[in-house]
Amino acid sequence: MNRLSVIALALREIDPDVRTPFVVEGASHVLLDTFALPYVPLPVSYAMTDGGVWAPWTEIERSSLQLQISRSVLKSIGPQAVVFDCLPTPAFSQAVIESGTPIVLCLREMRDLARYLAEVCGLLHHVKLIIVPHRPGTFVLPRNLRVRTCFVGQIARPVVRKKHIQDPEQPNIVITGGGGGYPGTVDFYNLALLAVADLRSRAPQVKAQLITGPLFRDWHRLRLVESISVLPFEADMPATLGRSDLVICQAGYNTVAELELLGTRTILVPAERQWDDQFARAERVSHGRSNFRVFRGKTAAELSILASGALSSDLPDVSPVEADGGMKAAHLIYEMIR
Repeated sequence: MNRLSVIALALREIDPDVRTPFVVEGASHVLLDTFALPYVPLPVSYAMTDGGVWAPWTEIERSSLQLQISRSVLKSIGPQAVVFDCLPTPAFSQAVIESGTPIVLCLREMRDLARYLAEVCGLLHHVKLIIVPHRPGTFVLPRNLRVRTCFVGQIARPVVRKKHIQDPEQPNIVITGGGGGYPGTVDFYNLALLAVADLRSRAPQVKAQLITGPLFRDWHRLRLVESISVLPFEADMPATLGRSDLVICQAGYNTVAELELLGTRTILVPAERQWDDQFARAERVSHGRSNFRVFRGKTAAELSILASGALSSDLPDVSPVEADGGMKAAHLIYEMIR
């Protein structure tokens, strides 16, 4: 949703008359509301397939309902193109294929590309344009897909990079796990909270806040720590990250992309993901950008020591990276529908 939001805003910049409604499972998760982007909700797939409140309906009835809603949404909106990001909702993608609407796929690097391509092979046959939000050469697609593929570089929200002067009397740490909805994110939050608490026991002037993300639900498992504030959502996350002296985060695509632009001191704590290789991303970006360090330990005490060393180090002077991937993608889509 983050990447597609950047593309949607770029399309509006190209042509203010372009309409970019989102079709999302559940709700906008605050992000689309923040950007003033319209959206239409669909039933949440996992809630319907896992039974629960939908248990009285048969699997066929549930699938039919999802498909009919998707068809109705498409008929009402009448889009000239539909842009998917990586793993589209099966029912909605089926409805789009049936409608014959041109399809664009935003495809980022995958842990197991061959497995992913096999998973979405039914959709790939109908994709007209593949946008890759990485630099050329980051990974190689099969020959039959290359002719439809454009590497546009990082897609991230625009940031205003300002010279940050650390206050040695009151350094500020931000903990973030991106959207916060991936299973197990609470374990990362608890590790980071304990590490910062350990750091504050030696340096009580350190301020810290945890921004859980709008998708976070494991509140009952979160181990709150005294004097560390907790926010569920931050509307202008790039500005918050830019004002911090240290960010402790996982290695998701969007978070890393924004921190590359900002140049903020960052400790990456990569985590296992089904499709995303955060460990490879963390190693790659830490070798190329001096503001990144990778946590390879296991305990909060080890993370605390790494955070202390990062705060006491000189602020890295890293060169800015290009952040025009969203605009490049928008131009490709705009020219396609024209």
